[in-house]
Amino acid sequence: MNKGRIKKKIKDYPSLYDVFELGDRVKRIYKDKNGKNKEYKGIVLAIDKNSIEIYWDSIDGKYRPDDMDIAFSNCQQKEVFSGTEKYSSIEKDKNYN
Repeated sequence: MNKGRIKKKIKDYPSLYDVFELGDRVKRIYKDKNGKNKEYKGIVLAIDKNSIEIYWDSIDGKYRPDDMDIAFSNCQQKEVFSGTEKYSSIEKDKNYN
């Protein structure tokens, strides 16, 4: 893939700075191998033009359960807005004041 094509793909998404702010509460859904959904919630720790870093602190409303397999993730812009095979896109947690 050439550089011009990469720049065009990045421009297909809004700026991370326009959507998120440091300290925002965010959420995403994880679908496990059995097809069950788990809701992860966390806080935005860092933002740059290509990615955001998130500290995930709860699953399905439980704060830091013993079986929590991730704590931090650095998500690229495409993953933030489109998700992956296992994870949904990341969005602000509107239930958090």
